Amino acid sequence: MSKHLLILLLAAVATVVGCNHAGPQADETPRQLPKNSFTRQWATELHNGEDDPVTAVYLSDQFVFAYRRGGTSAVMDRATGRLLHIDQPRDGANRLHPPVVLKDRIVYPTTTFLEVFDFDGRYVQHPTRLSDEQEGPFSQALKFVIRSDAVGTGRMLYLGGDFSGSGRAVEVDLGRPYVPDVWTLMTPGASVSAAPALLKDVVYVASENGQVMAVQIDTRAPLWPLPNGVFEARGGISGNLAVDSSGLYFASKDTKLYCVSATNGHIKWQYFGGVPLKQGPVLTKDTVYQHVPGTGVAALDKAEQAATARAGYNRDPRWVSTEAVQFLAEDDQYAYLRSSGNAVIAVDKHNGQTRFRSTRPDLSVFGTNTKDGMLYVATTGGRVMAVKPVLQAGSVGELVLAPLPQESVATVH
Repeated sequence: MSKHLLILLLAAVATVVGCNHAGPQADETPRQLPKNSFTRQWATELHNGEDDPVTAVYLSDQFVFAYRRGGTSAVMDRATGRLLHIDQPRDGANRLHPPVVLKDRIVYPTTTFLEVFDFDGRYVQHPTRLSDEQEGPFSQALKFVIRSDAVGTGRMLYLGGDFSGSGRAVEVDLGRPYVPDVWTLMTPGASVSAAPALLKDVVYVASENGQVMAVQIDTRAPLWPLPNGVFEARGGISGNLAVDSSGLYFASKDTKLYCVSATNGHIKWQYFGGVPLKQGPVLTKDTVYQHVPGTGVAALDKAEQAATARAGYNRDPRWVSTEAVQFLAEDDQYAYLRSSGNAVIAVDKHNGQTRFRSTRPDLSVFGTNTKDGMLYVATTGGRVMAVKPVLQAGSVGELVLAPLPQESVATVH
């Protein structure tokens, strides 16, 4: 029996073990839900959850991925939580970057492998004979070490790789049976640790020496009319880049969060975090969320605005939540953040005041959702949950995350 056939059989068994029901944990019996609480949308118990804990939760439009310490990925339907299959990428126990979801494929970058599965959980192996060739995407063994998270479109992936003597940004064609790296962009003396960003036909790349480049995908020609086509930050960049129609965003170890024009590389505004910034920003419709070590999570307006109290293009945050370490989700009223104590805190989007929070003690892993206000969390026992905030009293459901007593919830009059 082949390795990957065995994996599929194990996935089928795990699908039976994984289930969508509330266990005996917390208060999850149907009841009238109070305002400023959390209700369960769905919950899936993963087999052997305490011995093989969830280490990360990632989201796509269609799927929820729960990575586990043993190197597997439990793939669930985002709407229902139904366990679809369990994927086991090669070398996933050593390193497993976030998945890249293409049209009908899931790609897992590991150490030197790009492991490809279809949406039914079938492993798509690299062709071994000419007669086996397919259009792809299919799995690839690379000649370099994968350094950064990846982004992709079509059958192309973009990522940072470590080569002898230099770091490089690489375009990989998942449909090429031989030499899958189409082109590389050298960053002498510095690694590419930040995931690139894609916007239309341009890929944006940053390196640990603070250089940021915008390159036309087809020609590799630099886009920005800057010296050597490069924006120079004064500190290295290790956090993933983010881009949309409002600009390119990146955080630097020179303590600044930058927003630059995606078309010409000129600074639109910058925020001084006061300490080296190692994580990249998270973009929503109107806000940039940036974790600042030792300070909290800062929320900054994306929109153009007049100069702030500081001169020029320096921007002050709308607010800073000092107990927060991760952005989770937002709706029209609140930003939902993870506290340093692994609580979910609901923060007023306008002024940053905490309105309510979870007190459940076994939350351990939290996903980041920029699509809507749903929260995706995992417990120490291997339960993955989609949790919906309750903003109006009167609905009936299953109470989860144990809200604070009403009298201790902060309110604004």
